[in-house]
Amino acid sequence: MRDKITVIIPAHNEEKTLPKVIRGIHRVLGDRYDYRILVVDDGSTDDTGNVALKNGAEVARHSVAMGSGGALKTGYLMAKECESDYVLQLDADGQHDPREFKTLFEKLKSTGADMVVGSRFFNGPPKISFTRKIGIVFFSWLVNKLTGYGVTDVTSGFRIFRKEVIDKLMFTAEKHWSIEMTVLAGTNGLKIVEAPMKMIERKEGSSQFQEIITFILYPLRALKQILTVYLR
Repeated sequence: MRDKITVIIPAHNEEKTLPKVIRGIHRVLGDRYDYRILVVDDGSTDDTGNVALKNGAEVARHSVAMGSGGALKTGYLMAKECESDYVLQLDADGQHDPREFKTLFEKLKSTGADMVVGSRFFNGPPKISFTRKIGIVFFSWLVNKLTGYGVTDVTSGFRIFRKEVIDKLMFTAEKHWSIEMTVLAGTNGLKIVEAPMKMIERKEGSSQFQEIITFILYPLRALKQILTVYLR
């Protein structure tokens, strides 16, 4: 019996990178798994939704952009209605290599974990800006202190988890959701482990972290998410 997997891809104005990501998933999962690809088109003003359909994905559309967290929550609600056993999520910008799915999935099964996070720091620091690196290291340390985990890359969006725990991971954040999700996992007693991943350099479009306002607001949003979990 083949493993059943739902793949969720939040996407905002990613018409140039999304086709390659979807084709990569098809190549990796192919005939070995029973899978479906759900692209959540988060208020894109380009052809993101249509190129997703043309490449064999199902599409949910937001009329306005709700942020990656909002897009993922829509994907989670859709995944709950699927008959899949596992949920894989990755970004639409091409920085997550679908070929590394195998490493994450094998780690999930071999360790009995509820979720596996693909870590850019597992084999040493990645090539990202110093400011961003400091933020990831600090919030990973803080989340580990609160949860008892040993996560090195709490902000990673490349994750796989068992569908049965999806309600326990349902965060409230619309942006920078990963910290709240990880803290929720800790407060609900879920087992999280990491697996190494390499971040592919982005060649098309622009990252949200290039905006100075993101660097200013991110720490405040992250702390708010942590407080939200403990006050809930």
